[in-house]
Amino acid sequence: MSIATLESPPLTSAALTFDDPDAIWAVGGAPTAGGLAHYPLSNRDVRADAAWARRQLAALSVGSGSLIDLVHNYSESGQFWPYYLAAIELGAQVMNGMATPWDVGRIEMYVRRFPLQAVLGVSPQTIEGMAAFGLDAARVLGGLPVVGARDAAATALEALGLHPQRMTILGPMILFTAPGQADAPYDAAEWRLEADVEGRILVSSGPERAARFDRLDTGLRGSVADGRVRLEPAA
Repeated sequence: MSIATLESPPLTSAALTFDDPDAIWAVGGAPTAGGLAHYPLSNRDVRADAAWARRQLAALSVGSGSLIDLVHNYSESGQFWPYYLAAIELGAQVMNGMATPWDVGRIEMYVRRFPLQAVLGVSPQTIEGMAAFGLDAARVLGGLPVVGARDAAATALEALGLHPQRMTILGPMILFTAPGQADAPYDAAEWRLEADVEGRILVSSGPERAARFDRLDTGLRGSVADGRVRLEPAA
């Protein structure tokens, strides 16, 4: 039986300095089958996640001089902050917006005024908001080199003739599935993923991470093999 658990690490922060690798940087929020699970992120965790994010961004041709827009809500900062750090390390500049219907004007303005390399994190609410405010999503996003859209938003953009990167927040991590691909890589050095007999994707944390996830049920289904995840379409 697959039970999601998250144990808090021992409270030893009083003996740590602010920039100690084991010091807690922040508390993130991971979507799970049972709702949002809050989990600690240490300085070491953030640096490890930024190293992975740097490889993901470089694969999207984000580099020195690139401008990118990250679209996310505050509760998703644990997953997205490493991408800010990675972009800065690559020499890129980062804008941001919220994954809400009422913030679509900011995304449209960025796209219209700046030569963006990528907008990452487009949500279903983003697509709904563009329609509500009279914006043509295909026109706003269609000229960008890279668009990263969450699953339902990616499906909507594909119906409009676009070819987005399909982004999925899988518990404490972000997956990127490239156009035309059926699966996505994940950081096997930090996380252990498995699918149980019912096809539920479970995540466990690596031994060095502050969060002690033990077969956390992400609420998504699919298969895991060779460091890649293939997700089933949402029902």
